[in-house]
Amino acid sequence: MMSILIFDVGKTNKKAILYDYSYKEIWQTSTVLPEINDEDGFPCDDIHAILAWIKNILSKLISHGDYQITHLNFSAYGASFIHIDLDGNILTPLYNYTKPMPSDIRTSFYQKYGDEKKMALETASPNLDFLNSGLQLYFIKYRYPAVFERIKWSMHLPQFLSYYFSRLPISELTSIGCHTAIWNFSENDYHSWVYNEGIAEKFPPIKPAAASSEASISGQSINIGVGIHDSSAALYPYSLLSNEPYLLLSTGTWSIVFNPFSTQPLTAQVLEKDGLLFLQPNGNPVKAARLFLGYTYQQKLEEIGHYFNYDLRNLSIEPFDNQLFETISTSVQRYFSFPLLNMDEMPEKDKDLSFFKSFAFAYYQMVWELSTYQIKSIKMASEGKVFQRMYIDGGFSKNKIFIQSLKKQLPDLEIMVSDHSSGASLGAAMQVKGH
Repeated sequence: MMSILIFDVGKTNKKAILYDYSYKEIWQTSTVLPEINDEDGFPCDDIHAILAWIKNILSKLISHGDYQITHLNFSAYGASFIHIDLDGNILTPLYNYTKPMPSDIRTSFYQKYGDEKKMALETASPNLDFLNSGLQLYFIKYRYPAVFERIKWSMHLPQFLSYYFSRLPISELTSIGCHTAIWNFSENDYHSWVYNEGIAEKFPPIKPAAASSEASISGQSINIGVGIHDSSAALYPYSLLSNEPYLLLSTGTWSIVFNPFSTQPLTAQVLEKDGLLFLQPNGNPVKAARLFLGYTYQQKLEEIGHYFNYDLRNLSIEPFDNQLFETISTSVQRYFSFPLLNMDEMPEKDKDLSFFKSFAFAYYQMVWELSTYQIKSIKMASEGKVFQRMYIDGGFSKNKIFIQSLKKQLPDLEIMVSDHSSGASLGAAMQVKGH
């Protein structure tokens, strides 16, 4: 069977998904790879382990014989650069976007290039240290100048994965335009600071997200896409569905609410509340609101599970407890603190877990509270307009408590749950194959 293979490399889960030519999933697998530490002892993804996993999956599928892989593409998280030298050698770790920027580097940057809020507005990028991936290059230049001099090409993770098999260095707009602090949205070009620091010359030529090249892998000719940022990839299939206004809630480590129908300009006030712009494959900006939902959820889940000695592997088979949900969702009391969510009304610290009668009670309460913050993000992205429909895909689309929590708080909004396991991989498949 002729098929399209997509590797969807998330911050937590790494997936491989096969589609037929009708974009129906015919096979998938996923893994969680152990992190390593960078030179400062900060945990980060192991790019060599990721490559080994991808090569192993690809080799097995090609040798299996049941699938004729004709197209290969990659979706991956943003805020990630791989830097290579002239011979293609990887020069640095795949830095973790939660890594704090050293204060002297941050101070130096803004002393050179002015007001933080002005820079954030011009680049549609809240000031977020390593999450502004362009500043990782500034960090390398002044912390490791010898390494910076050796860099021939700097590619975001989706494009590097493509390069690894095609050997064609490329840049692509959806990766460039996701809170990187390198793109001037009003000028439709790299920001002046990128040119001033000699960084622009380390970026390969920009290619369209739908571009591909042909390469031979294990004797099989395959069209290889240029890779795409996962959140923008998740939005792409929905942009083809209808011209009727809708929102998309793309969930994973980050939860991103997209409003492709926004007419309001990005403001400093919106940026401060984690609103921003992303570039779509066609180069047009799209308004979005982001929330560090998946990461926050996982941290708190593990804490609750450990306290109640609950095997989290059982969570997916637990039946929905409607009575417990109704009890919790009628209360306005908040018990959990989520400092990474940047919300004013949450408690300063968690209620002691001994307060809760069971794991289920604590878990339902935690998910309900997270949903209330998600509602704030949805309303910010809505910009006061009334939407009839919102699509949800990604990890939280399978969480019944979360979905029911949103429905209860937004009774007039039709919430459509995607039946695809990964909207990002579907978008990547559509880009490389055409639709």
